[in-house]
Amino acid sequence: MTNHVHLLLMPSQAGQVSALMQALGRRYARYANYHYRRTGTLWEGRYKSCPVDNETYALSCYRHIELNPVRAAMVAAPGAIDGQVLDRMPKEYMTH
Repeated sequence: MTNHVHLLLMPSQAGQVSALMQALGRRYARYANYHYRRTGTLWEGRYKSCPVDNETYALSCYRHIELNPVRAAMVAAPGAIDGQVLDRMPKEYMTH
């Protein structure tokens, strides 16, 4: 799980997720490139999205997001993730 993130978003207008991801890519890339003395893009490819259009699927998404760090052996229990997880990431994930 050190190679991706999950976001479960509820945009109020069409196009907001695309705008958010574009802004995040630009701003965070600038920060990460400076901070880690690297260049280039942060993402391997385009982000992927899909509509969550019913409660059952929404609960499945929540479950996946909460259990993903547990399955990756990054934390012992759901909800136990903290900011220090990034400190434990292998350095090759932080370079381009």
